[in-house]
Amino acid sequence: MIDKHDNLEQRCRRLGHPVPFGYCRQLPEGRPCGLILDCWHERFAVADFVKQHYTPEQIEAFLAPPKPKLASILEIVERAKKAAEE
Repeated sequence: MIDKHDNLEQRCRRLGHPVPFGYCRQLPEGRPCGLILDCWHERFAVADFVKQHYTPEQIEAFLAPPKPKLASILEIVERAKKAAEE
């Protein structure tokens, strides 16, 4: 039952206000937040939860450090250029 803890709330370090676990579990991008283990480990066994509900590849992807801002901006520019050429 993946939504078992969705109603638990605590303050989000990124947003600065309380959010439910369900938000952290499924950000608007459709993946868990990269800080999910750090933020929720004191409330329940979040590491076990993650291992139970996600593949090792998914875990590696959402726990990977974010790309530097400049790299992200350059990727957006490249996609825009390709879209304009088509």
